[in-house]
Amino acid sequence: MAKERVLIVDDEVDVLDLCKRILLAQGYQVQTAHNGYEAIDIANNHQFDLLLTDIKMPGMSGLEIAQELKEIDPNLICVTMTGFSTMDMAINALKLGIDEFILKPFTPKELSAAISKALEKERLRKENFRLRSLIPLFELNKTLMTTIEEQNVLKSLLEIAQQETKATFAGVYLVENDIVSQPIFINLSPEQQLVCDELAQTVCQNNTSSVLTLNAANPDHQLIMERLQAAAVVAIPMKSQNSCLGVLILGNSEDRFAPSDKDFLTVLCGQAAIALQNAQLFTEKQQAYEQLKMLDHMKSEFINIAAHELRTPLAILMGYATVLEEELPPGQQPYVSNISRNALRLRALIDDILNLKVLESGIPVLAQDKIDLHQVVESIRQDLALQADEKKLQLNVKIPLDFPEMTADRQKLDLILVNLFHNAVKFTPSSGSITVWAEANGSHATISVQNSGSIIPKEKQSQIFDRFYQVEATLTREHGGAGLGLAIVRGMVQVCGGSIRVESSEEAGTTFTFTMPLDNTNLKARKLEL
Repeated sequence: MAKERVLIVDDEVDVLDLCKRILLAQGYQVQTAHNGYEAIDIANNHQFDLLLTDIKMPGMSGLEIAQELKEIDPNLICVTMTGFSTMDMAINALKLGIDEFILKPFTPKELSAAISKALEKERLRKENFRLRSLIPLFELNKTLMTTIEEQNVLKSLLEIAQQETKATFAGVYLVENDIVSQPIFINLSPEQQLVCDELAQTVCQNNTSSVLTLNAANPDHQLIMERLQAAAVVAIPMKSQNSCLGVLILGNSEDRFAPSDKDFLTVLCGQAAIALQNAQLFTEKQQAYEQLKMLDHMKSEFINIAAHELRTPLAILMGYATVLEEELPPGQQPYVSNISRNALRLRALIDDILNLKVLESGIPVLAQDKIDLHQVVESIRQDLALQADEKKLQLNVKIPLDFPEMTADRQKLDLILVNLFHNAVKFTPSSGSITVWAEANGSHATISVQNSGSIIPKEKQSQIFDRFYQVEATLTREHGGAGLGLAIVRGMVQVCGGSIRVESSEEAGTTFTFTMPLDNTNLKARKLEL
């Protein structure tokens, strides 16, 4: 059963009552008015699908009523009733968008048929609009979804909108901080451009569409139309959620736009809004990428300069250490040997930092050194002995005597163990203990460095290998360091073909355990990730 809402206007009470009865019987929702002024008042407060009006009435004619109500709702279907008709009247009716005529007197069947025909035409029009929209929307999407420039989005929107609506002139704006800007115009004089600027700003502020016609009752609209020298203008915002990203304005110098044009343009602007958002997001990502690239370059330059400047004082340190080692009594020479050995290690690290090819590729070369793990650990233990003695720490080494010889990169293994030992010495409370364990499991070595006392909260254990992360608060922490040690350890362990984990509890303290191949001969190069 029909559910459309119908407004009937006729000054003859009998005709009005008859039409109401006929349409109510058909299932329509009906309201009536005895003249044009009453009809306009009703239409301002209620929405209707169809207007059924007599043409000849005192005060306002049916055509004038249709025109006024079309201003309120451009999609309103209009059917007129008349006892006589002229060619001029028919032409005017068509210009005003009258959909059907019905001649008096008429039968209930003829009235129902006229109403049904007008509604069917509207349904076909909407269906035609949907079909008609598919091709240009498809073309627009192809263009918009591959466009990363805002101006290209606006140009594509403007060209398709003008072509599909046959508009005489057109303009499109981008909205930035609620201000319309960067306009693109087609067939607009400087004076008309100024008017469009004002209209676009109004649409942006209201964030709602505007449809204007030359004979509009609104004086402001009338002035705009006269300044634009247009018979019809439509202005559509490009909405994104509750904000307006842009405004599209189209105008016709002589004819009104088709009823479906506003619907089509609304869908078109919706697609354009999505494309604008994509373009803006892409621009933001590009800017963020460029900034990150610049910061990465600055970081590399800083490391390069800092490492270069460290070479001079290091060379002096190594030179004097060599002189001292030759001149001091035998009992004091081991201390100087420790200085020389660690100076050489520092020089090797600086050489790696200065090797830009390694830094840029991120794929270090793995040496294949024959390693006795006992000697490696003992050397590191001696290097840290003074620091451990200051805190009265006990350093324990529990590596089986039959632990097999390893083929690995000595420098990288040293770097891993030095950082773990240094970390343990730094965070173990006075009079605590540090123990290193090792065992061979098939083709892999498992090595652990355990310290007593210092506990890492469980919720922070997954973050401690991140660069610059420190368990202690930045402003209150007691220990130094930049928070890079464990990140370097994890990166080097992975480069050496292994993995690392941490366990921490009040009973056992904190233990870092890593695995790596006993023989790296067949190990493929891996990217260094810190």
